[in-house]
Amino acid sequence: MFYRLEIQKILLQIQEEVQDSKHCIALLKQAIHLADKHGDLSWGIDLRIMLIREERCSSACIESPLAFAWLLEQARLHPELLSEAEFLEEYEWMICSAYGNVAISLAQVYAIAEDLEQKLEQFKVSKRSYYYTMAGFAQHLGDYLLGATYVAKARGEALGEDCSEAMAYDNEIESAARLGHFDEAIALMQQMEYKKIRDFSLPFETYISMGYFMARYGDERASQYIDKAKEEFTKLSEVNSSLLYGLTRLIYALHLLEDEDLWGYYEIVAGWDIDAEDDLQLMLSRHMMFVLDQQEKKQLTLSPSIPFYQEDGWYDLKELSKAYRESAYEWARKFDLRNGNTFAQDDLQRMEEENKRK
Repeated sequence: MFYRLEIQKILLQIQEEVQDSKHCIALLKQAIHLADKHGDLSWGIDLRIMLIREERCSSACIESPLAFAWLLEQARLHPELLSEAEFLEEYEWMICSAYGNVAISLAQVYAIAEDLEQKLEQFKVSKRSYYYTMAGFAQHLGDYLLGATYVAKARGEALGEDCSEAMAYDNEIESAARLGHFDEAIALMQQMEYKKIRDFSLPFETYISMGYFMARYGDERASQYIDKAKEEFTKLSEVNSSLLYGLTRLIYALHLLEDEDLWGYYEIVAGWDIDAEDDLQLMLSRHMMFVLDQQEKKQLTLSPSIPFYQEDGWYDLKELSKAYRESAYEWARKFDLRNGNTFAQDDLQRMEEENKRK
């Protein structure tokens, strides 16, 4: 029984000392090894769910797929110990990770989504969060109208433990803003503000969504919502690499608005794309290729973990822009090849035009 004490010591160490997500995951893997070595299914289940939830707080999805596959198998073999109903939220995250990975075919993504939908029906669980996930998938493919259709379907489903009211507003506003329906988005945002609802990074990322699309559409109200996003950032209880998507949008919006505050946010996210999911690597590179496209050297305080780290802190922005550009077009090509369209490369071309007009 000493192994159980070792597992508890590891969990106590994580609780009291560990803040870095990668270190936490490494320790959880040690604990999982102990549980598996001693055939302790109960601990194996709990620890893998912990690992998946910890990795959700980062930009990576490396350990979670194997842990999730193991959980599915145990639910099949030992239904008395584990029900699939206990990790449906993690199942939704697997859909997001699947469509964000160029090595996973669209057929596989649709199969995962179909399986989850059947399980939601089986356990009589609300599909609201599932429809929002599918809206995100449709938006990833460039089909904003299909995304709006899924958002409309979500309205007919009840809010659940995995979908707060803040998340519902965020998805509604995101869908409207993507389509350029800013008056609708503003009306929803005002409701969200009136209710004073929040959920981890919301409404921070909701304000970013508003400002980002307004800036890209050339709507003069963009700065109003970007300023609100800046204010909300100071109120976040935690800043980790799971915010890479939103902060990249913020940096790009600040770039379009010619706001020098972008450099402070770039110093935070630089390096977060290391081991990040494929779509997040595309996200960062396709925005930073424009932000850094300047003929100057700039002093920045960046993480020593980044491949292009300079001890003296001076960086050639043009060279960084070229590296990000090469990465962006390569990832866009890979995603378009997987997705069977040209959306990612077309969006890069739209951004080229935006920056010519800037």
